[in-house]
Amino acid sequence: MEQQSGAGYDTAPHLASSDIGNRRHQIFPTLSEDQFDVLLRYGERQRFAAGDVLFRQGDRHIPMYVIISGSIEIERGSALGSTIIGTHGPGMFTGEMGALAGRAAVATARVVADSELIVIDEEALRTLVISEAALSETIMRAFILRRVAYMQDQTGGVVVFGARDSQQTLVMRHFLNRNGQPAAYFDTNIAADDEAHKLMARFGVTADDIPAVVMLNGEVLRRPTLRQLADGIGISPDRIDGRLFDVVVVGAGPAGLAAAVYAASEGLSVAVLDAKAPGGQAGSSSKIENYFGFPTGITGQALAGRGLSQARKFGAEVAVPVAVSAVKCDSADYDIEIDSGEKLRARSIVIASGARYRKPNLPELERFEGRGVYYSASFMEANFCADEEVVVVGGGNSAGQAAVFLSAHAKHVHIVVRSGGLAASMSRYLIQRIEASSKITLHTHKQIVELRGTDRLESICWQSAGGEPREAPARHLFLFLGAEPSTAWLNDCVLLDDKNFVLTGPDVPAERWPLERQRHFLETSRPRIFAVGDVRSGSVKRVAAAVGEGSAAVASLHQALASDLL
Repeated sequence: MEQQSGAGYDTAPHLASSDIGNRRHQIFPTLSEDQFDVLLRYGERQRFAAGDVLFRQGDRHIPMYVIISGSIEIERGSALGSTIIGTHGPGMFTGEMGALAGRAAVATARVVADSELIVIDEEALRTLVISEAALSETIMRAFILRRVAYMQDQTGGVVVFGARDSQQTLVMRHFLNRNGQPAAYFDTNIAADDEAHKLMARFGVTADDIPAVVMLNGEVLRRPTLRQLADGIGISPDRIDGRLFDVVVVGAGPAGLAAAVYAASEGLSVAVLDAKAPGGQAGSSSKIENYFGFPTGITGQALAGRGLSQARKFGAEVAVPVAVSAVKCDSADYDIEIDSGEKLRARSIVIASGARYRKPNLPELERFEGRGVYYSASFMEANFCADEEVVVVGGGNSAGQAAVFLSAHAKHVHIVVRSGGLAASMSRYLIQRIEASSKITLHTHKQIVELRGTDRLESICWQSAGGEPREAPARHLFLFLGAEPSTAWLNDCVLLDDKNFVLTGPDVPAERWPLERQRHFLETSRPRIFAVGDVRSGSVKRVAAAVGEGSAAVASLHQALASDLL
C-alpha cells in the first residue's frame, strides 16, 4: 500500500502524532472569554448532550462549533476502519479550510460531555474571517494547518485500487493529490501485494474495475469520471447552478486565483471554474525559485494552496472539476455552460484557462501516455523513475525544473532539445544547475522520432538533423513542448490570434470593438470579458506576470462594470 497525501498549504505534522511540538498552539488554539464575546456576534449559544453527533465525516455546509464548556471528540475514518484522533475542550473550536467552502467534513465530531457551544453557520463564518482581523488570523492559521495535517493522516480518506501502467489511474491520483484529498493507494500490478488482492476481494473489485475507489461508506466507484469522484468525496460545487455572479473566472492557475482574490476582497461575487485543480500548470511544478518573496523557493502546489485559501477566505466559490463547454455572448449577462449540464451567468468573465503542453506528432503517442510518457514531473512520477534513466524533452523552465528534480531520484536524466542550447529559453539559474550536475546530460540538435514498447514504453528512437535514427533504452519520457492555449471553449465569442491565443487591448482591431469607450489593456474584443496569464496573446510566461495580470484585470473590470451596466 502507498499513502497518497495532498499537502499543499504549509508543513504540519500528523494530527494524531505526539510530535506536533511548537505548532500545537497554532493548530489547536484556545480562545479567551473576550474572544467568545466577539464570536457571539456571529453565532449563538446552544446546549448539547453527551452522545450528540454535531456532524459526520462527509457532511457538507456544516457550522463551526466553539466550546464554552464540555468536550467534543473527533473521529476520522475510511472504509478500512476509524480512529479517535483527539478531543477538543473549552476554548477550542472545530473546522478546517473546507468548512469555508461548504465542502465535505473530513472527520466526525461527537459530544462526549454535556456541552455549551457557540454555533456559527457557514455564511456567518465567512463574514467573521473577513470582519475580525485578529481573530481571523488565529482561525485561518488553525484551519490551514489542520487541513494539511488531515491530508497526511493515514487513518482517513478513500481507498484507491489502480495500476501503475494505467493512464486513468495516473489522472485520478493526480486529481486527488492536487486537490488535497488523502488516499490509501493499492497497486494491483504488484502481484506479491497480498493485502491489495485481499482487499479487492473484500470490496468486490475486479481487474476490469480498475481504477476503483472505495468511499467512506464502502460504496465502490468503478472507473469513475473525475466529476463522479469529486461528487462522491464532497469536493465538487453544489450551489452554482443557475446563479448570477459578478465575475466568473475560467481557470484556477496563478492568474485566475489572483483575479478571484482581488475581486472577492472588493465585494464582488466570484466563481472560479477549473477542470482539474487549483494551480494550473504551475501547480505541478516541483519548485518555483524565481517568484518574488520566496528566496528558498516554493512548490507550485503550496503556492496554489495559499492562493486557494485566500480566495475562499474572501468568499469566492472555487469549483473543481468543472470544465466550461460553451459561453454565450449575445446578451448583457454572459451565459456559461459546463460539462455537467449546469449553467451559470456572469456580468463579466476573466479568461484564465492557460495553456497546455503541446503533444509532438509521434506515432502511438497516446498508447504510451501514463505508461512511460508523462507531461508533469511530480513526486508520483519520480517514484516510478527510481534508479532508472529518464528522458526530458524541452528547453523551457518547466523542462529544466523537471530535469533537476528528477535527477534526485533517477539514475540519470537526459535532456533533449532541437536547438543548440538552453540559453534562449531557460532561466540562467536552472542552466547552471544542469551544467553542475553529473546526473544530467544535455543532447542538442536532436529530436524523438519514434516510441517503442509492448505494454509500456521500453525505448525511443532519436536522431540528429540529417542523421540516422538511433534507438536508446528509455522507460520514462517527459514531454514539455511549447504551449497550446485552452481556448476551444470560447468558440467565436472573442478574437484570437493566428495561434489561438486571446487578443486583448491594443491588439484588438478598432473596428471589432463595439462601444464608444476605450477598451482596457486586458480586455478582449468583447466588453467585460478579460484575458490574463498564459492564454493571453503576447503575455509573459511567468508566474509573477500571471498574478500581476490577474490583479490588474480586476481594477479594469470594476470600471467596465460601472460604465457598461448603468
